[in-house]
Amino acid sequence: MRNPTASRGRRVISRFALVLLAAGAAPALAVWSSDPAVNLVIADGASEQVQAKVVPRADGGCYVSWFDNSTGGYDVRLQRLSATGDELWPHNGILVADRNYSSTVDYGLAIDADGNALVAFNDDSQATERIVVAKIDPDGNPLWGTPGIAVSASSAFLASPKVAATSDGDVVVAWFQDPDTVLQRLDAAGTEQWAHGGIALAHSGDSFLLADLQAADAGAVIASWVRYVTFQGDKHLWAQKLDATGSVLWGAGHVQVFDLAGGSLQFGNFPAFLPDGSGGAVFAWYTSTPALQVRAQRILANGTEAFAHNGVELSTDSSRLRVDPSVAFDPASANLYAFWTEEDQLQSQRGLWGQALDGGGAPLWGPAGQELVPLGSADISEVSALPAPGGALVAWSETLGFDQEPIHAARLDADGAYVWNPAFVDLKVLATGTLRMAATIVSDGSGVFVWSDGESTWDLKGQNLNLDGTLGVPGLFADGFESGDTSAWSAAVP
Repeated sequence: MRNPTASRGRRVISRFALVLLAAGAAPALAVWSSDPAVNLVIADGASEQVQAKVVPRADGGCYVSWFDNSTGGYDVRLQRLSATGDELWPHNGILVADRNYSSTVDYGLAIDADGNALVAFNDDSQATERIVVAKIDPDGNPLWGTPGIAVSASSAFLASPKVAATSDGDVVVAWFQDPDTVLQRLDAAGTEQWAHGGIALAHSGDSFLLADLQAADAGAVIASWVRYVTFQGDKHLWAQKLDATGSVLWGAGHVQVFDLAGGSLQFGNFPAFLPDGSGGAVFAWYTSTPALQVRAQRILANGTEAFAHNGVELSTDSSRLRVDPSVAFDPASANLYAFWTEEDQLQSQRGLWGQALDGGGAPLWGPAGQELVPLGSADISEVSALPAPGGALVAWSETLGFDQEPIHAARLDADGAYVWNPAFVDLKVLATGTLRMAATIVSDGSGVFVWSDGESTWDLKGQNLNLDGTLGVPGLFADGFESGDTSAWSAAVP
């Protein structure tokens, strides 16, 4: 695929760059690259950097978190990037928690209204394992001590915490505490607001395994979980909204987002969801039975379903299978945009498909959705959808060979038409592995993508994507300064 940021016309460099060259100094600015062969290296410790997450800041920058196994134990680390991709803290980030784990579970990253990062994770630094939440200010200072405040009070199996900053300045943490999903609320100083040990969302005879947690309206939060039906083995998707006092707002029986008789989520699949900006939530997931199929649903602020119960199937083509959807939502139009991996019946051919639904759940891109990448032998993975004005962005990884997984992106409008020409943009072209890509939209509407990159060990890399399909900082060293390619430069100085 062609790089849309190829050099064109006369090149101009700054006096600052000329001074560096005259002095024999090699420029080494860590900014968003305009070259998909030279992505920003966020962390490159001695061992693997995995499970990256990214959240946007109001200043156009972002926080990036990950697990670092350089010294063993999958420590929790955090970095702050500016709007131009500069590392504002030391390279490889700051240490949030020094841990001793030999494997990992999921964790949570969020940001509060004051620009503080919130990180929730399992902690084994004490005799009893705990769920801990850290609050890190924009200068990298731990406001709630090191490693943070413990919110759990149980010796049961604990896993996969999530964290959300509420609209009234509090923090809510949720986690799986066998067999329940448990939540705790803290004020800005870290004082517990609910009963010590948290509030359990339980159902007799079932296991509630936390899937996601997001802030809603009026200080409330929405939690979702996978309900494992013990006597059937089915795995269903449920949700609940809790107000600032911990009272449930969507009924004592919770909301069944997906509870199709004989239907089940894939084992180990815990779908994330999006807040809809109006106190509700937008979901997309895939089932393993009765078939591999993608569905979507919007739950309104009062807990009612905007679409048919059990959601809308995003394609009616029964000749193929589909998995791993990613969803974006436009609050202005109420359009939902979803993209997924399409497969043939043997799961030997894969492609990329998308669908848009209007506010009532009607498909906008045809009953079978829209083909972006036709079925082929290359695997399609790491599908990531983001909202864009009048449509959506989507990025994905394509497996061309062992550890050769470039990343591509496209932007589509509400009608499913491509916005860019050429339609696809390369975010990464290096012949290395791509693992666990995370994505967000920053304040100017551009996208930021981070992933574990298998060039040698699993380093953490990132790339921005502007709304016009270009990479890098617009107007800043757009001709190879950060990659060291000076072949197209002129000596003109403004």
